[in-house]
Amino acid sequence: MAFGKSAEEKAAEQAAQEQQAAQLRQQQAQVAFLASPEGMATTAKQQRQGFLEIQLVVGSSQRVSSIFNPDPTGIGANRTATHAGTLAAIESIGWRLEHVGYIFMITGESSADRIFGTGQNTAVSGETVGIYLFRNSDTVAPAA
Repeated sequence: MAFGKSAEEKAAEQAAQEQQAAQLRQQQAQVAFLASPEGMATTAKQQRQGFLEIQLVVGSSQRVSSIFNPDPTGIGANRTATHAGTLAAIESIGWRLEHVGYIFMITGESSADRIFGTGQNTAVSGETVGIYLFRNSDTVAPAA
């Protein structure tokens, strides 16, 4: 009776583990794609939906109010993002951008008393979200 596995058995076991790991990575990539704007557009197109709405963060502002800062907007940082590539990818799937709107969503607020008791400084943090409405180009009537 032999103890342990032969070299062939170890190699076969290793190959099976690598194949399982590769399948898991492929499944995770598929799940991530389906959750992305391009994946949602592909799924909606396959389902023959007439409209697709995507919400993307296009900017954020983090502000902190300080007793020593005379600027009423507070101390902080602004960040912006462009989604031109994502929008172009969605249109290449067969959608046409119909409408865009923007909202500012407050994510936080800080306040501090001003020096010499002259009121308070309040700083608001938040994100600017773009709301993009696409129409399925297969359902659009050709222009006359």
